[in-house]
Amino acid sequence: MVVTTGELLRSLTARLADAAVPSPQADARWLVRHVLGCSAADLTLRRAEVIDDHVVALVLAAGERRARREPLQLILGGIDFRGIELELWPGVFVPRAETELLAELASVRVGSRDVVVEPCTGSGAVACAIAADHPGARVLATDRDGAAAALARHNAGRLGLDVEVLGGWLLEPLPADLRGRIDVIVANPPYLADGEVDDLEPEVAVWDPEAALVAGPTGHEVSDALIAESVLWLRPGGWLVMEHDERRVDEVADRACAAGLRDVLVHPDLTGRSRFMTARTP
Repeated sequence: MVVTTGELLRSLTARLADAAVPSPQADARWLVRHVLGCSAADLTLRRAEVIDDHVVALVLAAGERRARREPLQLILGGIDFRGIELELWPGVFVPRAETELLAELASVRVGSRDVVVEPCTGSGAVACAIAADHPGARVLATDRDGAAAALARHNAGRLGLDVEVLGGWLLEPLPADLRGRIDVIVANPPYLADGEVDDLEPEVAVWDPEAALVAGPTGHEVSDALIAESVLWLRPGGWLVMEHDERRVDEVADRACAAGLRDVLVHPDLTGRSRFMTARTP
């Protein structure tokens, strides 16, 4: 059967729409580009081109994975995160677009020789982005999940970025001599309450590890621990930058104030919803 690129795109878009994929046309274009190995501009130019049957089969197979709501980023094998190309592995939390704002909020607070720590690093996206922005800074990342720590280490290595990745919970694995000397702590910790995963899109609920999503009964368990540890590990005037659930981020800000942090602010995400908190030690 003769199939052109344009016909394949239309067919794949319809299949993804039937599967309730949120952005079927955009995802279809990404999948075809991925298999063809072409740019967005080249894809437009090739719409009338007849595609080899083997290539069609590869595209349709990728499309079926997406129709089963496997995250597009995992099918593509990676993601562009603030201009750096990260690899992604199944079983490790997939960073989303709003977390690029978290990295930006942290990066603008980092000096050229600062010490920056990202607990709950996952793929290492934020730590790598900050290391790319500030080559002279000392950047450390931690994660208690071995697969996540391995992926973060892999991403930093393949990108040639100097990020020290340590296995362990929050700030516990850090060298003791950094206590009271850290300039910026930035984190996207688990922040959902028990049972809330069921309300999420399948791309998150099924594919992201539950330990990277759920903090505990209230959703505050990890952020509370991180606030308490930050008070001890940040230097005077050091920054804590945190992503959190829009339903709780104002409470997180109140808890940061209660812990003695100052200049506490809540910031919006790409849709205007409250999502991030910044605070600093006195």
